[in-house]
Amino acid sequence: MKLNYKFLALVPLLFLLVGCPKDDSTTIEIRPFAEVYAEDLAEIETFMQTHTMSVDADYNVTVTEITATNPGTPIKDRTDLQFKTITQNDINYKLYYIKLREGVGENPTRLDSVYSSYKGFKSDLTVFDAASNPVWFQLGDVIQGWQEIFPEFKTGTYVANGDGTVTYNNFGAGIVFIPSALAYYSSSIGNIGTYTPLIFSFKLMRQRYKDHDGDKIYSKDEYGSVPTNVSTALDTDGDGLPDYKDYDDDNDGKLTKKELWDANSDVDTKGYFIFANIKDCNNAFLGPKRHLTTNCQ
Repeated sequence: MKLNYKFLALVPLLFLLVGCPKDDSTTIEIRPFAEVYAEDLAEIETFMQTHTMSVDADYNVTVTEITATNPGTPIKDRTDLQFKTITQNDINYKLYYIKLREGVGENPTRLDSVYSSYKGFKSDLTVFDAASNPVWFQLGDVIQGWQEIFPEFKTGTYVANGDGTVTYNNFGAGIVFIPSALAYYSSSIGNIGTYTPLIFSFKLMRQRYKDHDGDKIYSKDEYGSVPTNVSTALDTDGDGLPDYKDYDDDNDGKLTKKELWDANSDVDTKGYFIFANIKDCNNAFLGPKRHLTTNCQ
């Protein structure tokens, strides 16, 4: 896939439709989650049964309705269709997706930034947003459906061609079917109505691991487990601020970054501390890391 740098200055509707705070959108009376999900699931599964899709050599997806003159394999019958279960609101939501290609690079986490092209449309095939040239965005700033699906894919490879263009290869590519509770739910934004399931085809070109507190430890490492949501993040000193957003994780009055520099902790080629190599108080790799305990002082 060959892209021109000059197009990357264009800011698509993603940041209006996906990145805006909820306060910027119109809301109505909240309907019961279970009732809405039953409708969403029926709409999504009916769509997959009545539509077929084709994929070109560059992993661009075209979805069309199955008719007598346009036959095809229903999306619902594809062997690569799968789903992951997202539990919230006391409901087990099915997030259907197809992994057209996994990618060969790194998996982002929901704390990180991704560089992606995409197309978003509704079950009537109305396209409400698209970026044919990829854009950067932080997964933490977009709808939950995106936060859940991008970590399932990997980045690709790329080369600068010397003429202002970049060629991407082996990137992750897929399509996802998102219930409204994992998107905008009762909010109405642009031509996306309330309680509307959304469909996105997308490509994942690159990712950047984030360091929210600037302590030279990637946020994904400070989280304490596979990043899911803020309530599960590690908070060593119990101050209500998760470690990945806390300049002083153990509340000992010393910056985490300085503690690790003083301990001569290993860094990678970009100057970030190699989390697995951070030692504990006994100069070993087991137990609490040096910056996560006051016992080292």
